[in-house]
Amino acid sequence: MHVHAELAQQIVDTCLQVQAGETVWVQSWDHTIDLAADVALTCRQRGAYPMITLVPEAYWTRSLQEVPRQLLEVLPSQEAAAFAQTNVFIFMLGPRRPIEWAAIPAAKQNLADVWYSGTNPYVARWRTIARDHTIRILGIEHGLVTPERADTLGVPYEAWRDVMLAGCVANQADIAHTAGRLATRLRDGREVQVQTPAGTNLHFTLTGRQPIVGDSIVTKKDAAEGRVKFLPSGFVEVAADETSAEGTVVYDVPIPVRGAQISGLTLRFQRGEVVAYSAEAGMTAFESYLQAARGDGKRLGFFGLGLNSGLRHGFTQDDKVLGGVTIGIGGNADKGGANTTPDNEHWWASMTHATVWIDGVRVLTNGALCPVRGEQGGTV
Repeated sequence: MHVHAELAQQIVDTCLQVQAGETVWVQSWDHTIDLAADVALTCRQRGAYPMITLVPEAYWTRSLQEVPRQLLEVLPSQEAAAFAQTNVFIFMLGPRRPIEWAAIPAAKQNLADVWYSGTNPYVARWRTIARDHTIRILGIEHGLVTPERADTLGVPYEAWRDVMLAGCVANQADIAHTAGRLATRLRDGREVQVQTPAGTNLHFTLTGRQPIVGDSIVTKKDAAEGRVKFLPSGFVEVAADETSAEGTVVYDVPIPVRGAQISGLTLRFQRGEVVAYSAEAGMTAFESYLQAARGDGKRLGFFGLGLNSGLRHGFTQDDKVLGGVTIGIGGNADKGGANTTPDNEHWWASMTHATVWIDGVRVLTNGALCPVRGEQGGTV
């Protein structure tokens, strides 16, 4: 079996359920062309009609540096026409090398949007077409695993590659099912307690806000709403009561930040705000965040649970690792919260071996999901 065959099947059959007769657009970078070819071939084998387009990294980078902003903001007519005729859009994440932001004029940096998540005119037009034509969209993060990015993050390339692949081929249907059930608990619950052997002991409240479910199964409803999903995924998170956090959070997993690592970061909360902090190493990176995130940058932002059994802590998907607990501070408007910071700046990291209670009922014990009461073999 080809190295990408299982991943291609996951993308085509499980995540997008590509059908015979559908049109599929696969967008690739230079370094992801082999995976793009396998995905397109799998679509063709299912009776669909794939098209591969290539974005050369050098062209993309020089366009941002040299092409006038007003041209970059326009979705070209031929691209819009092709998109409107597409049932499924699959795009590889990249480029191969980390983006050199200093080399891109500040006025054009918001156009360097490889996630299709920004607010620039190009993406706005793209999203409108996606909603109007109910296009199913999936971004593939496997393309972010490169030796160049591994060097920048300070993580071992081969281990990261293996972990990312395992996360991509994990059972996404089970993840989506569990995430939906947990989302109900987070929406309906109120009192949350989190404890870990490393020293976390935090209490906060929930306020009935709608949780965000992170799975990789793209539904018709997702398409109708123009929602972009990503592979791998596997989390559920919710904006908490920003003034409610009391206690201590200890992030026991090293946090990679711009080539450095923060170890043993500890936050102490009172009335929802960080009033003291310390770290064993890497404190400068966290303090840089605090200086940039004015406003509510020190306030409790959100709470999340990871659900992907293939991923491991210490790489780039800590919020999705099965059994991990994420606590974020700062901007949470994108999650329906009330915190405001410049450009929604926020900070998050995860912890392991947590035990979590919601309204006195355990949903996680030492990093393992607890069975639902009254259901054989089920989990929360």
